[in-house]
Amino acid sequence: MPLSAQRMLPSTLAQRLEHCTSLPSLPAIVLKVIELARTPSTGSQNLADALAQDPSLCAKILSVANSSFYGGHPLKSILQAVNRIGVEGALSLALSFGLVRSGYTTHNGMDLDLFWKRALLSGLAVRELKKTLHQPFDVETVYIAAVMQDIGMLALNEIDADIYGVIFHSARSHRQLASFEEREFQTQHAQVGAWLGSRWGLPSLYTRLIEQSHALPKEIDLKDINLRVLALSGLLADTWLSSNREIAMTLAFQASQDYLQLDEQSFAHLLLRLQEALPELARLFQVKAPEKLDTFQLLQDAKSILVERNLRMIQKVAQQQQELDALRRQSQQLQEQLKRDPLTGIFNRQYIDRLLNEYFKRVEQGKEHALAVIFIDLDYFKTLNDQYGHALGDSALKAFASLLEQEVPSEASVGRYGGEEFLVLMPNVHLDIATSFAQHLQNYLATTPLLSHQQQDLYISASMGIAFHTLAGHAKFEDAEALINTADQTMYQAKRTGRNRILIFRGDRIDDLSDR
Repeated sequence: MPLSAQRMLPSTLAQRLEHCTSLPSLPAIVLKVIELARTPSTGSQNLADALAQDPSLCAKILSVANSSFYGGHPLKSILQAVNRIGVEGALSLALSFGLVRSGYTTHNGMDLDLFWKRALLSGLAVRELKKTLHQPFDVETVYIAAVMQDIGMLALNEIDADIYGVIFHSARSHRQLASFEEREFQTQHAQVGAWLGSRWGLPSLYTRLIEQSHALPKEIDLKDINLRVLALSGLLADTWLSSNREIAMTLAFQASQDYLQLDEQSFAHLLLRLQEALPELARLFQVKAPEKLDTFQLLQDAKSILVERNLRMIQKVAQQQQELDALRRQSQQLQEQLKRDPLTGIFNRQYIDRLLNEYFKRVEQGKEHALAVIFIDLDYFKTLNDQYGHALGDSALKAFASLLEQEVPSEASVGRYGGEEFLVLMPNVHLDIATSFAQHLQNYLATTPLLSHQQQDLYISASMGIAFHTLAGHAKFEDAEALINTADQTMYQAKRTGRNRILIFRGDRIDDLSDR
């Protein structure tokens, strides 16, 4: 029975599609797999027998079943592969490989290479979201829909490649592309894709998802996790594929909160897992892997863009007090996030550098008499990571950051400078306050375990370098960069001369304050 989306298509467009003789189609073996999927009694053996008719497709599915995506001991038969990944999993892979190798080519119009990559990356995003979310959803069903969600673009491109090519290459985002389609064709490719999927014989479960794959968060029931994951998957893929990655990351970050309420740390971990999985995906589907991204910097840029956007929106909706208050709160949260290191929660390098320059300027202007800088590096941290794993290493960094915030004087600021390096800024204090704190920290680390692992207490020492800036006497630096570089080099000398030491730069000499 024809899908409802077919009746919703404008009559002129529906006629053009019906009479188009070059619409994309799937290989016969994939159509056979779809037919089997519609039969409730289909089992692993039935599907394996059908797939065995296509040795090339068998080899690809067997390769995926033996890949890091599924793991386990090596398999040798397609039946074993179907049993490992499940009937739905085998169907999703058959559709994925069938779509990529369907032989659909054109010399005009849209960028087909970009299309295939978005399909595969969207599917990958669904699988990685399964590892992130605590809410259950039908991963294989949503995977299929994610891979197929943009097939309507192929149909629109086929009936008018010249016009669709202009639309495709003019759009700055996927959502803008859908807006341009609406203007030109009075519908969007999601509806056309549902029509095409119905024509191919896809079960209505998938065509419904394809039809609604681009719905906005407010248009989706809160309980429909399948559709919410699907709607987010394409926006995640665009982060690697868009020509404007800052905007794509901004849309994906905001969408992750709107669709699935992901926090920043979960979103950052999701990006890293996607990045790690891309080479294997490219190898399996024989496509060129997208360029590696600096996901941390892009996420920082996205938060900055969201702050600016929210501030602009605040100015526009000033008369709507309730919305205005909500936007202000969100802007404040984002501004606070920009200051913070995602792992430890203390200030990040960008913000601690800003504070350093502000404190230094106060001394130069005579508003404060001094500034102490303590550069700290955790000793043998790589050994800890190698011996116990990165998860415990992250726990150690978080525990040390909490210790710093707990022990520093109230006027001091602490930040993570990078890796296992930390910075303590102590404005308007005497030098003995800074040295006393450093010695207190050293003693605390020596007598108190930082954390425990499998009922074993773990102690971590630190090397520290102190530099002190004041307008009086010889302890004066030309600028903030010279001050922090001196503290950094003093810390490195502490590491080179034995670790677990506190060294203080005194202009003409370096003193050791360690309790050895």
